[in-house]
Amino acid sequence: MLDRPVVVKFNRASVQSRKRLRVTRIAVTFLPGKKNEHETRMALTVSPRTALILFVIMVVFLFAQGLWWVIFMAQLVDEKVDLAERLGGTSEFIERIHREEISRQVMLGMEGIVFLLVLLAGLWVIYRTLTQLQDLKFHQQNFLMAVTHELKTPLSSMLVYLETLQSPKISAEKKTPIIPRLKEDVVRLQKLVDNVLEAGRLERTRYRVDREPIDFSALVQDRIGALERIPLSRPLKIDRRLESGLTVSGDPGALTRAIDAILENALKYNVSSPIVITVSLHAIDEKAVLEISDNGIGLLKKDVKFIFERFARVGNEMTRQSEGTGLGLYLCREIVKAHGGTITASSDGLGTGTKFTITLRKSG
Repeated sequence: MLDRPVVVKFNRASVQSRKRLRVTRIAVTFLPGKKNEHETRMALTVSPRTALILFVIMVVFLFAQGLWWVIFMAQLVDEKVDLAERLGGTSEFIERIHREEISRQVMLGMEGIVFLLVLLAGLWVIYRTLTQLQDLKFHQQNFLMAVTHELKTPLSSMLVYLETLQSPKISAEKKTPIIPRLKEDVVRLQKLVDNVLEAGRLERTRYRVDREPIDFSALVQDRIGALERIPLSRPLKIDRRLESGLTVSGDPGALTRAIDAILENALKYNVSSPIVITVSLHAIDEKAVLEISDNGIGLLKKDVKFIFERFARVGNEMTRQSEGTGLGLYLCREIVKAHGGTITASSDGLGTGTKFTITLRKSG
């Protein structure tokens, strides 16, 4: 007998996709404790494929049990009728026994069907819960790897810049251009931290906005100008189709973050040259409609459904080349919802680009 609690942990790791999961390590840890205090704790995760197999097995088993019960009850009726005939029962008596047994079977059968449906519904809920938890775990793993990369890259470059500024061998003229680059990395880090903190806050409370009248046309034009000032290795072409004078009631800082998230995605997920982004702003009835489309890598139909979810990123962090944490579009959705608007994404498939549409109520 062991006199210490035992902790058994089954760890799973994502290999190249959320559908390819395997057990990679089994760790057994002995924790100090009092004698005769035996505690075994298991953290066991089940892959969606395993959960589906177990669900199908349970369904087949339950239907087999139901079929067996029907056959058994039919045999029982035949035995009762046969016994009544042997005892010399009249035909009316035998017929009455047959009807009563059939009625009893129908009643039991209906109760069994209801019980079976309830049980199957419960099993389906458990299966869906397991798959959702597994998806969340996959996105969280991707998020952790993405955040690690996003923190490491600017910190490494900042360290190089600081070492360069401290070096007496480099002239002041060569050090001067380094300061703006260092500032860019600081801003990038600040933005990353702000996004993570904001996402954590949204888990507890709704996104709150400080509303004021905004010239939405001017705001969109300003964000396009900020995008054009970003140094790029490929040419950038922006097609503006902006209706002037559109105003909305909202938070300028929050809407700026939402628009920037979409415009930055158009750059990050784009391998074309030149990069072509089309920005359209127009009024439909009492609403201002902002459409941002690009000639980027596009999206699969199955990916369009979850790109606004927290931690959601297309592909796997081990093979992905683009930067990001999977929080930008999530925050964008929450910001637009807080303003009483809607945001949607559409794509005709890989290589066809992506189109985002934000709809807000006009003011004034």
